[in-house]
Amino acid sequence: MIGKTARRQARLFLSPTVLLLLAFTLFPFLFTIALVFGEARFVGGGLQIEFVGIRNWQRLFHDERFWNALAVTLRIVVLAVSLEYLLGLGLALLLDRKVRGQNVFRVLFIVPMLLTPIAVGYMWRMIFDVGRGPITGILQRLGLSPVGWLTDTSVAIYSIVITDIWQWTPFMFLILYAALQAIPPDYIEAARVDGASGWQVFRRVILPLLAPASIAAILLRVVECFKIVDTIYIMTGGGPGRSTESMTLFAYAIGFRAFDLDYGATIAFSLFLAVLMASMVFVTMTRRLREVRME
Repeated sequence: MIGKTARRQARLFLSPTVLLLLAFTLFPFLFTIALVFGEARFVGGGLQIEFVGIRNWQRLFHDERFWNALAVTLRIVVLAVSLEYLLGLGLALLLDRKVRGQNVFRVLFIVPMLLTPIAVGYMWRMIFDVGRGPITGILQRLGLSPVGWLTDTSVAIYSIVITDIWQWTPFMFLILYAALQAIPPDYIEAARVDGASGWQVFRRVILPLLAPASIAAILLRVVECFKIVDTIYIMTGGGPGRSTESMTLFAYAIGFRAFDLDYGATIAFSLFLAVLMASMVFVTMTRRLREVRME
């Protein structure tokens, strides 16, 4: 009898949380799917959705703007996440040794991650400003021509990548540094006693032991980087032209500015599928690498 009462009380206390999760996750997801395969119309002050099959998907696949946004997003993800991982790993290895003032460096390294993306976007927009930015002043003193960091179609995307690297390298650093601290020193000392060089210790001992943390960090950053929108919106607005328009910014422009809800939902759902596929490919590759190493 006590067990049944306890279960009823547990369900009673859990029900508000379950309802909130359904309200903010499942129901919007189902509504998005309805929009993806339908056409939204406002009739008599209410929203009506008429089933149109795969018409929105046909429109998407023939939209050059969609393919451009996908290419821009993939480019940012590959460049930013790979460089963030390498820099984060380098900083973690550096501070894993006894360095004077390392506690101060640890705090300084995580400051960019604590700032909001909008604040970071405004800050770097001022830094990259061709007329009054500090980078332009440094280039002029060196006798070099100013660079259109945010106005040149071939350079603007790298400005976004630099900004993302500056803000989110600390995330990689924190995860990898914590994983480094968890490695038993006996493993490294045993490898050195066996005559392993510093590179061999890193490649054969440290890197494999960091694999779980590395996979988690890269996956989290890939998912977040696919959704990048705020810094791009503040710094370039997707320009010049469409050279920095990401998938999320494209979906925002179609869904909320043009108020084309069904097509905007289709773009957003295609982003969800892209992130899902990228995650599955990455996990599959890491599993195969593990199997090869074990063999």
